[in-house]
Amino acid sequence: TQTCAVTFIVDQPVYLIEIWILIFLMIAHAPIITTKNDFVFLKSRFEMQKPIPYFPSELWYRFPEPYANHLSLRADAFAPTALLVAMFTGENLLVRGAISPLLAYNLLEYRNIYHSWQPNLFKKVDIKYELLEQSSPPQGNTAVATAFSGGVDSFYTLWAHRPENQSIVEAQITHGLFVHGLALRLADEVSYNIAAQAYSKLFKELGLELIQAATNAYQFSEFRINWTMFFGTPLIGAALCLNSLIRQFYMPSSFSDFNIIPYGSSPLIDHLLSTESTNIVHHGASISRTEKTIILTNWPATFHKLRVCANKVRMNGLNNCGTCHKCYRMITLLDLLKALPNYSNFPKKMTPIPYVHWGLLNTLDPVTAKELRNKAASTGKIQVAFGIQVALIIDFCVDRVIGVLKKILSEERLYQLKRKVYKPETSLLEREK
Repeated sequence: TQTCAVTFIVDQPVYLIEIWILIFLMIAHAPIITTKNDFVFLKSRFEMQKPIPYFPSELWYRFPEPYANHLSLRADAFAPTALLVAMFTGENLLVRGAISPLLAYNLLEYRNIYHSWQPNLFKKVDIKYELLEQSSPPQGNTAVATAFSGGVDSFYTLWAHRPENQSIVEAQITHGLFVHGLALRLADEVSYNIAAQAYSKLFKELGLELIQAATNAYQFSEFRINWTMFFGTPLIGAALCLNSLIRQFYMPSSFSDFNIIPYGSSPLIDHLLSTESTNIVHHGASISRTEKTIILTNWPATFHKLRVCANKVRMNGLNNCGTCHKCYRMITLLDLLKALPNYSNFPKKMTPIPYVHWGLLNTLDPVTAKELRNKAASTGKIQVAFGIQVALIIDFCVDRVIGVLKKILSEERLYQLKRKVYKPETSLLEREK
């Protein structure tokens, strides 16, 4: 029988506590630190009553060894991701190790929001904590960091917090956090290293520091939980690992006009993962991606370095694949802005066939696509406007077909089908070994 000394109600019968612990319980064990080669790993073992096929047994983060002294053995970095996993499996969660009372309190609201968004996918489970302990800001906790991937949103957040654009010194960015395993598969070390080297050089030129990290968090989500709903907790978790370094952490917004939709990072939820020593700030929701891009095309630091690709397999270093929905969107916008020649890491232009493919992918963002269509029409680019409209119509039709398939096939059948059609990250990693 497991025990939890801190948060159980004192007058609750012992046998009820034991029943709660023994039935439907997932345990996120206290983090441990290990080293291998020139890297340091921070790991938490996830123990479930009903193991899920292909799920990892632990969540880990990897940092270069020089950051070892900044890593925290607190549970803060692991609890949010563990919560989403527990909600998916339907098991109550016990978090071992010290956790911030502020974070512990806000995780209840975080849970409620996710459950309200997708009640069938994220069950409303109970959360218990072994030790509530305030995270006091340690000496050296002065860095202001931003999540950085090389995309429009992260580049804009970086630009907006440069000294020439942000007069409040305490809000100016000092570090970037570039996490392998999120936008790039763990097996693709070559592309990550190429991008990390280029962005590290850029940050150095700007007088900043780029922190390189990695995580296996994607393997908990793969083919089961939509990654767009899952990515926020492991990304913020990477920042919380560096408790003694990062005082404030920016999450670049993916949407504009404070559009609160079910998504893994939004102004509704990101701040809920703050602790007493690390403040999480959602940034950039007041400006559209088009407006951000217009600003960035006038900032030479972004030239030939924008990396927006969603295809983890075909992405190659800083070179975008040119055949995914994000590439299609960016190529179209850069062409409309007459800025495409400054970004040699994209194909030169869209042709009619890519617009058809864009719709067939069924990942087209209708709001942004309509915005691009209207901009193309207003500037006399009728063929571009027509191509985008064709993509919108095809996307609508494909979406309806997929909706029917989801009703016919069980979740397990859909999962197995995805594993056959796509290449699982675990299989790629085994091949690398």
